[in-house]
Amino acid sequence: MQQRNSVIGLLVLCLFITFTLIPCGVFANSSNWTEVVSYAGSGTGSGASPPFTINHTEWRIIWEYTPQFEFGSQNDFDFWIIPEENRSDYSRASMAVVSVNHPIEQNGTLYISNVTGTFFIETVPCSSDWSITVEQDVNSVPEFPSWIILPLFLMATFSAIIYKKRLHHQRPKKL
Repeated sequence: MQQRNSVIGLLVLCLFITFTLIPCGVFANSSNWTEVVSYAGSGTGSGASPPFTINHTEWRIIWEYTPQFEFGSQNDFDFWIIPEENRSDYSRASMAVVSVNHPIEQNGTLYISNVTGTFFIETVPCSSDWSITVEQDVNSVPEFPSWIILPLFLMATFSAIIYKKRLHHQRPKKL
C-alpha cells in the first residue's frame, strides 16, 4: 500500500511540475500583428539599424520601395535581417535570417516562424525611397518546450506501472 501511495504521489508531483512550469501562451485563432519597429530611408540611407527584439514565434517584415531613377528592370534595393550577436563580425549572406536583394516587385511581405531574439536591419546605399516595418503576432503560440518531454515520459511510465500492478493484483490465483 505504501508503494502505491508513493507512486501516486510521484505521479501527482509530475503533473504539478508539468502544468505549473509550462509558459503561459495565448491560444488564439486570429492573428494580432503589432508593430515592433519601422524604418524608412531615401537615397543614401544605409547602415545598421538600432537593435529590435522579437518575443513571439510568428513575425513578418513588410517592405516597399520606389526607385528615384529609372534603371529598367534593375534596382539597388537590398536589406538583411541579422541576429544582434552577429553584429561585430558578420557576413550578410551567411548570417542573415532573411533578406531581400534586388526584388522585381516594389513591395512584399516576408514571414518568419520560430525565430526569436534581438536583430538589426542592414541596408545598403540605394537610389530609392524605401520603408521596412517589422511586426510580430502577439497571439502566436510559443514553441513546444523540449524540457516538457521528460515529465510527460515519467507520467506515462508511472501510469503504465500502476496499470500493470492493478492487472496483476486483480487476476485470480491458480491452484
